Amino acid sequence: MTSYPALQFDMNSLACRLQELKDKGFILIEDALPTEYCESIASFIDAHLDEQGGEHESGHVGTMQRIWSAEKFSGIVLDYKDKCSRILSTLFGQPLQPQRILAMRDKAIPFKTQEERDRFAKGRWHYDSWTDQYKIFLFLKDVGPDNGPFEFIPGTNGTFKRKLAFTRPWWLFNPFTHFTSTKRPYQSIADERVQSIIERGYPSFPLVARQGTMLIVNPSALIHRASPINSGSRYLSVAYF
Repeated sequence: MTSYPALQFDMNSLACRLQELKDKGFILIEDALPTEYCESIASFIDAHLDEQGGEHESGHVGTMQRIWSAEKFSGIVLDYKDKCSRILSTLFGQPLQPQRILAMRDKAIPFKTQEERDRFAKGRWHYDSWTDQYKIFLFLKDVGPDNGPFEFIPGTNGTFKRKLAFTRPWWLFNPFTHFTSTKRPYQSIADERVQSIIERGYPSFPLVARQGTMLIVNPSALIHRASPINSGSRYLSVAYF
């Protein structure tokens, strides 16, 4: 049986951080897993996509590639799923199991014009859902400002979200298409509206992270987006609960 590196932080320290997660919507753990662990998952992604032609979802002229339920194809991803189960189970004090693991590789899109690039960058801000859904991100490579950091707005959870839904529901959905559209109504919040939130004292937080960093987050609670990739690539492994 293959042995994989252990988590590099004290699991017991998580037990007292549940309220922090609920209050802030996220917990950041740096150096959660070693370089070799992250590189092994990244190598699986490359081999699955480039050498094996494995099952995946592709978009944006092939620059966005998603391997859903990646634990079915890789032992180390299955191990990551088990680690995430233990992490969230410790946090919440009850057995919890990820629904699936997403392994992903994104590359910069070769836009022909700046206008195309600017248009693609718009309309990415959103809440994931009305109800809580926790995810655990593992950054398999370093993430800087140019290769698509996960960007969110602290403080847009809890009372803020409920007040926004009550006082400005049209920011979150179109009442004329809400019951007929197949697209999630809250999937996109206009950039201009998000900018007004930022200007009211809620600055965005682009997560620049070192390889091996973990982000435990409730993206249904926070306005967030995947920032566009201007150069390089982005490798992530994400547990969906």
